[in-house]
Amino acid sequence: MSARSEPSSLSLERSRRAASQARAFVRERCVREGVTESVCDTAVLLVSEIVTNAVEHARSRVELAVAVTPARVRVEVGDQNGALPAIQRADPGAVHGRGMAIVDGLAGDWGVRPEARGKTVWFELPR
Repeated sequence: MSARSEPSSLSLERSRRAASQARAFVRERCVREGVTESVCDTAVLLVSEIVTNAVEHARSRVELAVAVTPARVRVEVGDQNGALPAIQRADPGAVHGRGMAIVDGLAGDWGVRPEARGKTVWFELPR
């Protein structure tokens, strides 16, 4: 494992396969960098939630970046929709509306960075 690794990035088409591709990309990066299975599994779950939101709501390409340091795993998901995500209170029987609540509950830290054209949603997990 390197002391400081460079970010890896992947551009995803708006498709049903985007979340699956994002999960595989994050898992591969975590395994390569020696991230524990527990942290890796959490990162994979969270990136799936955020990429799924981007594909459903942004209707644009999705840019994914992963950076792993000795202290943390940071994942960023950018899209071309400027609408910021919000934590919603989902009805118990609802199929949608829990993604950002999951991110909020499991990430060590997370946020949204408005961009000139869209936004970037990011999260960090301590290693």
